[in-house]
Amino acid sequence: MNGQVLGWVVLAVVLVGVAVGVALLVRRHRYVTSLRERGWSFESAPRLEWVLDHHAPPFGLGLERAVDEGIAGTTAGGVPFRVFEYAVKGGGPRSDARLASLRLPLTLPDLFVSAGPVRPGVRLPALPLEPALQVHAADPGYARALLSPAVLAALAAFGQAGYPVDVSVDGAQLVAVGAPKDPDQLAGYLEALAAVVLAVDATALAPWSQPPVAPGFTFHGRPSWVLVGSDDSAIARFGLTTAGFGHSTEQVVRGEDHGLVVEGLVHRWKTTRTETTTDGEGRTRTRTVTDHHDEVVAGVWLPFVLPQLSIDGGWGGERVRFESEEFNDRFKVRSASPKLAYDVIHPRTMEFLMAVRPPGIQFEGDLVRFLVSSHDTETLGFCADFAQDFLARVPSFVWADLGVTPPAFRAGALSAPVAPPLPAGQPVQELR
Repeated sequence: MNGQVLGWVVLAVVLVGVAVGVALLVRRHRYVTSLRERGWSFESAPRLEWVLDHHAPPFGLGLERAVDEGIAGTTAGGVPFRVFEYAVKGGGPRSDARLASLRLPLTLPDLFVSAGPVRPGVRLPALPLEPALQVHAADPGYARALLSPAVLAALAAFGQAGYPVDVSVDGAQLVAVGAPKDPDQLAGYLEALAAVVLAVDATALAPWSQPPVAPGFTFHGRPSWVLVGSDDSAIARFGLTTAGFGHSTEQVVRGEDHGLVVEGLVHRWKTTRTETTTDGEGRTRTRTVTDHHDEVVAGVWLPFVLPQLSIDGGWGGERVRFESEEFNDRFKVRSASPKLAYDVIHPRTMEFLMAVRPPGIQFEGDLVRFLVSSHDTETLGFCADFAQDFLARVPSFVWADLGVTPPAFRAGALSAPVAPPLPAGQPVQELR
């Protein structure tokens, strides 16, 4: 009897599952049909290349990027559009949103406008142009020319229609966050957004027109960065451990930055150990266990050689103490040349270090190694900016004593508030 009941329960569960599956398929079919009846195309799983002509946040961030549910068409006013779901993973700012991208009449510099907080990853300065809006752009004159009364009126109408005002100019695209999925709602949303595009005065903006950026897997604000993928030669170049076996590198990012070269990666390898267990009858069993290891590597390569110096970054050299006990409590500085440490870490540099709170750092030879545990674009960007700012504070007499002619560093690279990377010792965040 119990077996019969169980059988009926299983059958009922199966039938419910089939019914739900059929309902979802019917719903999906109606959804796609509704889109195509409007003359729009639909692709359930477009390739990433479909959106690689976008480069400003949420694009250009993260090491894992994905696009889904692609819709393309033209609004009633003749504005080409794309709507899609876009996700960014790999540490740093994450994004998982439904976006609309409408074609602009010309290619323009980045600009961000929102009625709420600015998008993660935006590093352009805030401009006090409109009390009700957050505006971020590099050039105030350009922002004023773009945000003409007609454009502001179209944005206001867009918001009054109940749509979130979070839009950006990304090259030749106007990108908006929060596109609805329902076809009828989406149609109204796109027409309201197209009004913003149609209000853009191409003649007034001609002085800021620029050539389009080639589509590609780019990094926002870091035009020279390249996702190399794997480069196992970095294991020897960084002097990483070679114990164990199966050494490999992944997500290698490399790029030039004002005379320095930034590089980040994940190093993986394996080791084996013997594990012996004894059961309740005294019998022993031995087995070989394979352990998997990984470490995050981030560094900046210099075009010159420096003596060993570490700031919370190792035990080499001699401990160096400074007049500021607050600084000594916060940082442990060691160097093979204490004089160099005193010359380089002067009061202005101490203030900088206390304000920025960097992870552990090791200067040795032509490498500045950062002891971080998160491999992502934000952390690597922090390392690149820190190296520029720190080296810009080195007095000229130090360079003369070393016989080095340094490049022109980017002083003030970290002048804007920057969230520090995770402290060393925390596990690498798992990607979901």
